[in-house]
Amino acid sequence: MHPGPVTNTLSKIETSGARCWHQPRNKTTKPKSSAGTCAVTERDLEMQKQISQLTNTVTKLSEQIATQSTRPIPAAAPAAPRVVPAPSQQRQKPPTTTKPPPGPTPTYAQVAEKQPREFTEARSKKKARKETILPKPYPTADRLIIFSLTTPPNNRKEAADRALQVANKTITTHADIEHPPLILANITATNNLVFTVTPQHLSTSYEPYLAILEEALHEFPIASSRVSQRWTRFIVHGIPTTATPESAWTEIESSYPSLRMGQTPHWLTSPERRQGKEASSMIVTFIGEMTKKFLSATSLAMFNRECTIAEYVTFGPATQCNKCQTFGHPT
Repeated sequence: MHPGPVTNTLSKIETSGARCWHQPRNKTTKPKSSAGTCAVTERDLEMQKQISQLTNTVTKLSEQIATQSTRPIPAAAPAAPRVVPAPSQQRQKPPTTTKPPPGPTPTYAQVAEKQPREFTEARSKKKARKETILPKPYPTADRLIIFSLTTPPNNRKEAADRALQVANKTITTHADIEHPPLILANITATNNLVFTVTPQHLSTSYEPYLAILEEALHEFPIASSRVSQRWTRFIVHGIPTTATPESAWTEIESSYPSLRMGQTPHWLTSPERRQGKEASSMIVTFIGEMTKKFLSATSLAMFNRECTIAEYVTFGPATQCNKCQTFGHPT
């Protein structure tokens, strides 16, 4: 067995140590006492003992390393044979198919031609109306018969009750009317005797009976009578301030017979604001529902002037102007 590097190193240490401890003393060194000499000898013996034990350990390790290096390496176990599956068990790849090149993109007209030409009717999903006992009534504004009185009666309530009885009794005497058509009667603060017909009838149906009712209500001072109809208001600008509302009524009815006046025209502004002006504006009321486009005219010829027409906008104390931001008038 060849000494290893560990054995050589320990041999060198041991040799150098022996030389160190047995080195002769310098002649100039003072002799030590006997107690000191004993301590050094015991220490040297202990050191030599440890070196000897370390040498034995290193020797045993060297022998084990040499034994392991000379032992033959065991042969590897033979590999298990590879099992090749049968052709029927092998996974077959799907055949690859080549896609044909894409053709031209069809147009909307071509797609529409291929679609069926049958159309289904779109129906709105409206809830079925529930049947009611009473039919839907006409608006109250379309069911009024109005008699203008010259003087008001002393007791308005009693006079209205008596007028309702007389009017129904007079109308039911005719063969074409079986049931009393009037259900309400009242006298307003403007001295108008107003009758309301049944909800299923319009006041225009009883317009031929106005003369008969006036004769039956002879105890009331009746000035005029009419049936209620929808009205439309317009503003006419450029009317001379020397004109009167009555003359404006006459001018419109004589020049435009197809326009029926519903009320007497009145000035838009107060007399104080009309002072010093040559022309001002009036509010006119025509019977029927119409618009400025329906009139097919932007002006009316009145008093040898072209008076322009504008839509009337209803306003009140809560109406705010978009220009001056004040209340009481529209923009």
